[in-house]
Amino acid sequence: MMKIVIFSLLLAGWSSGITKEVVRIYQPVSYHDTDSATKYGVKGELVQAAVIAHPVVLSGAFPEDLIKAVEMPFRFGSNNSTYEVEEANLLVLCGIELEVERESDLVEVVIDCSQLAVPELVELSPQQILSMTVEAIRRTVRVYYQEGAYESFKCELRLQGLVKENQGLKKLETSFQVGPDSEEEALSGAEGKDGE
Repeated sequence: MMKIVIFSLLLAGWSSGITKEVVRIYQPVSYHDTDSATKYGVKGELVQAAVIAHPVVLSGAFPEDLIKAVEMPFRFGSNNSTYEVEEANLLVLCGIELEVERESDLVEVVIDCSQLAVPELVELSPQQILSMTVEAIRRTVRVYYQEGAYESFKCELRLQGLVKENQGLKKLETSFQVGPDSEEEALSGAEGKDGE
């Protein structure tokens, strides 16, 4: 009888074609309306933002959906009734979208900045926001593919839709290797290297 139950569960999972996995993703988040700040950038400037990790449940194509999860909405839980911030993810707050395509061992990520607008409550520059976005994507894929997903590929990040005054931010475009061989660089992180 037990074998029949197990087989039925396996068959149901296989027929639905959906695997739900708990993964850790990194997101660039705003600390606005709090008293928290972190050091960020080459000058170690205090900012009310950070790149943080938290667990989510994902299904779909990896690494595409893993990277897309970086732009998922995020809200801090709180026991303080005066904290009423509905959204903290900087990508959502600033209108940044991610497009991801994979061809064999190359993953191309386009950071679409065509709708980029920094709200007044977010006291950050576009460079700081995009630096944190690049860092969040890099950490998300590197950590996942070090912790048991033994696949290697190259990840290229490009910025698209920058307005004229932000064209200099193209310098944030980067490429990096993902997989077990990139462990040392991933663990050291990119924090403090890109932002100013």
